[in-house]
Amino acid sequence: MPAEQTIEVALRWADVDANRHVNNVEFFRLLEEARARWFPTTGDGASLLTSGVVVARQGLDYSMPLTYRHEPVLVGLRVSRVGTSSFTLRCRIYDAVVDSDDRVYAAGTVVMVVVEEGPGRSRPFTVPERRWLESLVG
Repeated sequence: MPAEQTIEVALRWADVDANRHVNNVEFFRLLEEARARWFPTTGDGASLLTSGVVVARQGLDYSMPLTYRHEPVLVGLRVSRVGTSSFTLRCRIYDAVVDSDDRVYAAGTVVMVVVEEGPGRSRPFTVPERRWLESLVG
């Protein structure tokens, strides 16, 4: 099974709300930042980002507050399903804890759809795109 891809993402002071924790909406920005860096710039999956891929649905379950700090959080991404023109990413925002379970702040899924250039309609994956995505299913 392919391993979860982990991306470090820095927090911003502006992410903090009046309750002194990272606002729930900002968790989606953290996911967006991680996804943008997760897509390859060369090889089989590179055309997904250059031709266009959009979020069709996303949802998170929050498990504990995340407060501002200078150290980045970890965003884990794993492809869980590949369809005709969409794929699902399992995601989590967390801190790795040595000799213990990870400290997970939120976990959920994001459904991404690949679109045609121009009209913006969904299109089927190309063979190289599918090959890349299926190599990451775990």
